Amino acid sequence: MQPASTDTAQSCDLCGSPQYHIFARQGRHGSRLNTVICEGCGLVYTNPRLSEKENESFYHDDYWGAYKNQSMPDEKFFRRRVPKIKPLLKQLQPLLQPGMAILEVGCSVGALLSHLKTSLDGQGTFIGIEPHRGHAQFARERKGLDVRSGLLHEIAPDLPKEGFDLVVMNHVLEHTTSPTDVLETLRGLLKPGGLFVVEVPNIEAPGSRLSHFFHVAHHYCFSPNTLKRLALKTGFAVRELAALDGDLPGTRLNAVLQKAAAPDPAAATLRDDPAARSLALRKYERWYWLTAASLRKKITHWKRQRA
Repeated sequence: MQPASTDTAQSCDLCGSPQYHIFARQGRHGSRLNTVICEGCGLVYTNPRLSEKENESFYHDDYWGAYKNQSMPDEKFFRRRVPKIKPLLKQLQPLLQPGMAILEVGCSVGALLSHLKTSLDGQGTFIGIEPHRGHAQFARERKGLDVRSGLLHEIAPDLPKEGFDLVVMNHVLEHTTSPTDVLETLRGLLKPGGLFVVEVPNIEAPGSRLSHFFHVAHHYCFSPNTLKRLALKTGFAVRELAALDGDLPGTRLNAVLQKAAAPDPAAATLRDDPAARSLALRKYERWYWLTAASLRKKITHWKRQRA
């Protein structure tokens, strides 16, 4: 799928600045895709990106078919998802308590949600949101999970306000058209002091060649600074924030956020230098090729699947 046909550029979702410089003009598979760096805060994002309607259509019908050729998932696909969720599941274990209400946004076939439910012996409320109809159907019919088919803004009005102890988004936030709107919505769904655990790709360690890393499904690329700024400006306190290893070192940016009383004005002081970010990306690309990172990545991935 190609990006939006409109040439109308958008302002930065994080700081509101309309000023940016274009870092790359192509994405995965040679697609026409402008990746820009905000001059105000250093956020890396797609501009122009899909409109809300285009985004809805893409994720309802096309994403899993285009990305993993899995429009209609099966048990084999479910098992392949399990190694991908194990690190996050291990991190979440100390946070779990019987009877708690858990929401996973972008749960795919329900691998993580199913394991969370099993960990608590089904004692609690476990709700998933998955835009792709085929994946949501599999999670409901094959795994017996309460998975609602839609995007967050479509499902949130039917969820209880301040009804959840824990919300999880695992490599989903970067797919949204407005991370600011997402976190503000989730804050309204969390109980006072509730936790939001989020993981996204780390722009400081993309883990692949940049022509592969940038693609139409990922609208935003976060660094520790920009993810922390997003949290503080939308009313979350940062309990933990770390770059964790994936197939290559530091590729997973993981944060445990807690619902706070109000947004933190200190958010406006957090930024990445846009020129330094551009230079760092070019250096990472050279490092990736010079160290045979692609081969090491494949070996690590193979070992994880074997395990």
